[in-house]
Amino acid sequence: MVKTLLRDCAVLLLAALVPALLTAWLHPHRPAFLWQAPAVEEVSLETVNSWPTGTLWVDARDANAFARRHVPGAILLNEDRWEALLPDFAAAWRSGQRVVVYCDSQSCQASQDVAVRLRREIGGIDVFVLQGGWQAWEKAHP
Repeated sequence: MVKTLLRDCAVLLLAALVPALLTAWLHPHRPAFLWQAPAVEEVSLETVNSWPTGTLWVDARDANAFARRHVPGAILLNEDRWEALLPDFAAAWRSGQRVVVYCDSQSCQASQDVAVRLRREIGGIDVFVLQGGWQAWEKAHP
């Protein structure tokens, strides 16, 4: 009788757990789990322009796009050449300085990837992602 009761409890628990996990996984506002890097806050160009000077811009695009045109004073730092480019970032960044990362557009994931990695690998960094990316900058600075 005890075995039957335990088996029945296990079946009920499993029957409740499967839909609960599925609902949590599909929920649009589910929290980031430990293995997922939380997204970095996006900031508008207008907000960045209202900050005191001294913002460090980080271009997460490829080297060719950076060479064609970039935010004046920006540092190139992307996932493809992270190890080679990180020393340039380290030389330019000052503790307490805000960092704004951008890539091609709003749909580009590279800026989030670089910003999350900066936050993870360099403690105490105040890092943001530019809303609209390079397209937003170009629109404001034709």
